[in-house]
Amino acid sequence: MKKLKYIIWFYLLSIIYTNSSAFAVDAGSAAETSKQNISIISSMFNQEFFLNFIFAIVVLVWTFFVSKVVSAKLTRYLENSASWEWQNREELVWVLSRTAHITILAIGFSITLTILWVDMWIFLWGLWFWIWFTLKIFLSNFIAGIIMVTQWTYHNWDVISVWWEVGKIHRIHSLFTAIQKFDGIMYYVPNVKFLEDNVSNYNNNDKRRVEVEVWVDYDTDIVTAKKIMLQVVEQFPHVLRWPEPMVVVDKLDNSSINLKVLFWIDSKTWNYFMTKSNVTETINLAFRKSGITIPFPQITLSNRDDFTIKQ
Repeated sequence: MKKLKYIIWFYLLSIIYTNSSAFAVDAGSAAETSKQNISIISSMFNQEFFLNFIFAIVVLVWTFFVSKVVSAKLTRYLENSASWEWQNREELVWVLSRTAHITILAIGFSITLTILWVDMWIFLWGLWFWIWFTLKIFLSNFIAGIIMVTQWTYHNWDVISVWWEVGKIHRIHSLFTAIQKFDGIMYYVPNVKFLEDNVSNYNNNDKRRVEVEVWVDYDTDIVTAKKIMLQVVEQFPHVLRWPEPMVVVDKLDNSSINLKVLFWIDSKTWNYFMTKSNVTETINLAFRKSGITIPFPQITLSNRDDFTIKQ
């Protein structure tokens, strides 16, 4: 109701300004201009004006009602339609329903302006400045949300990394996107950030590489350790055979030899974190069974008898 009140006052002031400026331009003196403005304002508040004003209010209220009903009906129809793929339905429902809602409102406002004899150019210029100064952020986020949905770049429940945080997309709204972190905390990112910042989507590709790093002692037989790691990875049926898994020596550290096993999984089907956890645990058990030790950081001190302090 507050928005409706502001719109009505805006229309009324636009009518007064349009008519007064149209009739007062040719006034020769200040007195005559004042008399003409008084007569213009008094002539505006006649029976015909009030009838048009009431009719415009009825049209405006009816427009709000029709837009709400059509948007709700369209949303219900799209959600229950079986021809839509489930993955794309949830993101497109709000785009189509919001577009229908705004289109009906625009048509209703145009009809209302015509009934109230408002100069459309004044309204369009005012609307342009209003949009530029007050709705710039709103429009940029709204358009960014439409681009996110229509380009099929992001979907609900995709695992992404944005603002140095990793989580799942809970829902893409018209102005922002709700992200749910793995600890359950929700945070909200403006849609425009998905176009301006670097965002990683871990579900866009069909497969994803998993890396498991293991440290072994310098006395360990590296060839045997690499075979054990490959055998462990191949035990998991969902690990892809192509690209084939591989084990590399990543680094010769101060206290250990760093080995890294690389393998690929289907990112649409299998959970990355659970797969990495299961493989790491199984490698640890296999190393213990084979007598391969995983060292901890340590420092060896050597006592030299020939070391003397020179005076």
